[in-house]
Amino acid sequence: MPSSDELVGLFPLPLVLLPGEVLPLHIFEERYKALIGDCRASGAVFGILFRDDDETADKGCTATIDEVIEELDDGRLNILVSGHDRFTVTELVRPDDPEADYLRGRLELFGDHDAAVAPQQLAEDLAESLFRRMINLMGVDEPRVPRGESSLSFRLAAAVDFGNPLKQRLLESRSEAERLDLLIAVMKALIPGLELRKQREQAIRGNGKGY
Repeated sequence: MPSSDELVGLFPLPLVLLPGEVLPLHIFEERYKALIGDCRASGAVFGILFRDDDETADKGCTATIDEVIEELDDGRLNILVSGHDRFTVTELVRPDDPEADYLRGRLELFGDHDAAVAPQQLAEDLAESLFRRMINLMGVDEPRVPRGESSLSFRLAAAVDFGNPLKQRLLESRSEAERLDLLIAVMKALIPGLELRKQREQAIRGNGKGY
């Protein structure tokens, strides 16, 4: 992982990458072809930052290239990347030619303040139960909680599209208990609407008779 005095390539995108999450990326701009090319050659990590309109977050997640799925003749790439460590950009270095070269920055990695304190089992059990219920209502017959080494909150948020603002809020939170509480509240708010939608779908299949 990068040291605090090392310059790391940065990739602002309209998405949020979480630790442990795997994302497909289509690389087509020259500056980001250069970034990915440099990372492939050196094995270095790069940083993904959430960009919304003209604003770019100062907290993001480091990424590594897991697989190059497709490399086209014009240099465009389809790749899979995975998220690792959360960071804050402490210094931003802009290129002389922003069309051809990419942003770089010095990063300060961060984790949870309460990393040594496990969340209450009740919160984890409730989050998993709500997640399975929500996924079932979305049409998955045998919903399962995603497994992995990252925190439960990150695994749940990576498995469902909760929207970038919520994902960024989870990324920046330094408490697993806080993240689980937030996800529990969001899932509790979403489930009634999903239940109503499923009831309507069942009624339509039953020719409006509900059976």
